Amino acid sequence: MINSIKYIIFWISLLRLFSLISSYTPYSECTQGRITAYDEYEEGGSCGFGIPKMYGAAPNEAFYNLGEKCGICYELVGPNGVLLFMVDSHCPVKGNEHSCSGDMLHFDLHKNGFDTIVDEGIGRLNVTFRMVSCDHESNMILKTKKDVSKYFFSFVILYHNIGLKKVYYSYDNETWTGLEREGDYNHWTIRSVELPLYIQLESISGEKVETTINEIIADNYYDTGVQFSVPNKMYDPFSLKEIKSPKVEGCCKLDDAYTDIYYEGKYLGEWQDISNCEPENEYSENCYEGKKCIKVNFKDWNVYQFFNRIQPETKRYNAIKFAIKTENTCDKCLKIKLDDYSFYSISTSEAGKWEEKVLTLEELGLTSSTKKFRKFMFQGSKKDSQIIYFDSIKLVKSDYDDQGEYSNDSQEKKDQDNISTIEDNELNKGEENNGSVILKESIGLILIINIIISLLIV
Repeated sequence: MINSIKYIIFWISLLRLFSLISSYTPYSECTQGRITAYDEYEEGGSCGFGIPKMYGAAPNEAFYNLGEKCGICYELVGPNGVLLFMVDSHCPVKGNEHSCSGDMLHFDLHKNGFDTIVDEGIGRLNVTFRMVSCDHESNMILKTKKDVSKYFFSFVILYHNIGLKKVYYSYDNETWTGLEREGDYNHWTIRSVELPLYIQLESISGEKVETTINEIIADNYYDTGVQFSVPNKMYDPFSLKEIKSPKVEGCCKLDDAYTDIYYEGKYLGEWQDISNCEPENEYSENCYEGKKCIKVNFKDWNVYQFFNRIQPETKRYNAIKFAIKTENTCDKCLKIKLDDYSFYSISTSEAGKWEEKVLTLEELGLTSSTKKFRKFMFQGSKKDSQIIYFDSIKLVKSDYDDQGEYSNDSQEKKDQDNISTIEDNELNKGEENNGSVILKESIGLILIINIIISLLIV
């Protein structure tokens, strides 16, 4: 009997663990995008869904494609975790040329969701995302407009777990007429309605489900009694067409805005030059690699420095690597400093010759207890003119195994901090909500607790 109890508890522990690490069903491959945030979302957006009941976003106008992406959910990996959100509006080009012109896929996130994955003070950055199932815990809802009648029946469809491709109607449940989305506002309209009215909804997977309208009520929420199933298919996030041979991926990884710092005249990712000495960042004579490099005059103890506003994670890197050339003999003629740690002196072996330097972050003072770092600073060591060249600056990756990150769809997480269902609107208003940020420690803790309990029963 006791052995049977231990056996049952063991399998409960495993099932509980699997439920905790389950993620929302992916519908697309991981793709790069860009995000900003806006505040004017509380009354709803152009998709016509009304007051938002989960984190939302307004994609750029071209991606939105006249409401085609309305109601589709996405999983986004940012610097501080993962966010699940749904498209409920769009970002027009006019007035938003800097972000929403269509130069790349862009999501203008609700500010409350944006704040869960990005540090304060950061306004715009690149991220990784994929299309996923919304996992709504309700049927789809047909919501009518305020001015509907039997001559003008206009509505939106809420809470579909996958993209809504098409809507059809019929008066005999046999002959179906297709409707088109109206403009940017995601409405479907039937004129001169007869009852009963049969409505057929088609998802991007091709699945069709039906519901019946028996009376016309303005500003009403009709429970359709149906929901799309979750298909085992992958789609192009732009065209929404099925991909026959998708890449095999686990979870999406954080967009790499950190590893490469400078190459060929440009600071890469989120790195920026913040020097006080105006270095020549596009110097083009006898560079180490490529056609452009950096020339700095460290006269009067000038400072050359660059920083990353997002801040790389210490666990991902163990060193900085760069090429350096000095015009004169250099015996500790240059100092480097990481953040607010102590200076580290640099020498070169021969004047006028390029050489590579690899300095560990530990040598520069960084400890394992420091989670992130931000800035590197080089400073000359004398008053006289001192010309030094730099090229191919990058961080050296550690042996950290990046398996990516994902949203957690277990009910336990939804109850705690994952505002991903329609019923969670009141939680979304509270300051205690942390969004869909991953708390992976809870997975191991619950597994350990269950194993201990099973061992105590002897």
